[in-house]
Amino acid sequence: MTFPISRQGLQDIALFLIAGAVVFLVLALVTRYRGGEWRRLAMSAGALGILVIISYALAFTVAPNIPTPPVPLTARFAQNPTPDTPETIDQGRTLFQANCAICHGPRGLGDGPAAFTLQPRPVNLQLHVPQHAQGEIHYWITNGVPGTGMPAWKDTLTDTQRWEIVRYLQALASGKVDR
Repeated sequence: MTFPISRQGLQDIALFLIAGAVVFLVLALVTRYRGGEWRRLAMSAGALGILVIISYALAFTVAPNIPTPPVPLTARFAQNPTPDTPETIDQGRTLFQANCAICHGPRGLGDGPAAFTLQPRPVNLQLHVPQHAQGEIHYWITNGVPGTGMPAWKDTLTDTQRWEIVRYLQALASGKVDR
């Protein structure tokens, strides 16, 4: 069982909570200045502050760190041209097992036989894939990920094959196929 939210996701949540706490504190100060009842607003800001502390504590203790390499804006919005059918997903599974499972493991958990020799270790794709657009995943498969052991597959796999892998990874992460 993996923690369902990444470190970056929890840090983003904490930033929104900080913004909310600041708003409540400002409202409490304005209300106090005008002579109104400000304690409820201050308590709300305090509650949000406690949630910020919890978010950061979880972010740096149990949440996985999933680095997000940069992707060109055009790649981010690319749509998968392969049909979302069982045949396409099966083809993607076959390609994944033949090319990717050595590092990412047969279920995409980042625990393949070669994973332990890589620094940083391969990501858990069941956790990583749902957090990104399909165009981003395709871009990383195509061009590799700098600073990691993830190679570029653009010279080995066709564009269609890379998109089929994306279909399979989305199905794997969503539970449409056996994990």
